[in-house]
Amino acid sequence: MRNSNKLPRMNQHAKWRLELAQNLSKQLSNFSGVHAVAAGGSVARGYADAYSDLELLVYWHHQPDAETRLAVFNCLNAERRYPKMDIGYDSAYLIDGFPVDVWHRTMEEEEAVADKVVDQFSIDLDASNVLDTMQFAIPLYGAGYLQPIKERIGAYPDQLAVEFLEAYLPHFHLRQLLYAARRDNPTAFYSILNSILDGLFLVLLALNKSYFPTYKWFYKRLAELPVVPEQIDFRLRQLYVEPPLSAVKQLTAILEETVALAERLYPQVDTAFVRYGLEQPVPQAYKNAITLGVKAPGDSR
Repeated sequence: MRNSNKLPRMNQHAKWRLELAQNLSKQLSNFSGVHAVAAGGSVARGYADAYSDLELLVYWHHQPDAETRLAVFNCLNAERRYPKMDIGYDSAYLIDGFPVDVWHRTMEEEEAVADKVVDQFSIDLDASNVLDTMQFAIPLYGAGYLQPIKERIGAYPDQLAVEFLEAYLPHFHLRQLLYAARRDNPTAFYSILNSILDGLFLVLLALNKSYFPTYKWFYKRLAELPVVPEQIDFRLRQLYVEPPLSAVKQLTAILEETVALAERLYPQVDTAFVRYGLEQPVPQAYKNAITLGVKAPGDSR
């Protein structure tokens, strides 16, 4: 994975979004109490495409009140992107027809999240995503203010990886997936498959000491991780093309390779149950009970 202290590779989508972010940060930095402004999201991670918005992180001494937030909104000549009933009403701006998310944060809040994840080894995904966002954030103003926490969260603890492995390796259990495949239930099959792949993603992130970028960036982040099964992108996509039982066979190989990586890098993690979950037999139809010699209730034979 690329060094998060360096700028991501800038494609055409990222370049003009970053230029917009730099222009907006000049206006935001004029507000009293603003210590730093950074670009986050797909632009900072190097994932921007034609559908990407712009995510701005504004770091205040104290959380701004409603009046100050409204002043920021008006200063940027913004419009509301969503109605009040939408959870994103306050943060989702529309500036000259382009979507911009403005997130008001404090360093106290970021440090509390870092304490939770880096010191207490929490595997809360929302907290992990906050640190991933901060780690990749591109400072536009007040870089020195952000640098200490970026350095702090850059040291991903081994114990945090162990916590993720112990929590999500057991998701590699194939029994119900095999039953869904046998019963020709594609809705259940792909629901269970997706759940297993969610766990696989979190395990691979842990093996590579990477925080959680959200599932939206599943394949983008996988492409950056050095410790993964070979041809992981192609093989995962094929799972949605192969017939179900064939897909389970392919998935089993991917999961077994991942478990082997975990056992090599973190031998202290017990994988006995995980291997049991991968060794589930393909379900066979049961024979008629009468042919098995089972006595019916009250049968004295």
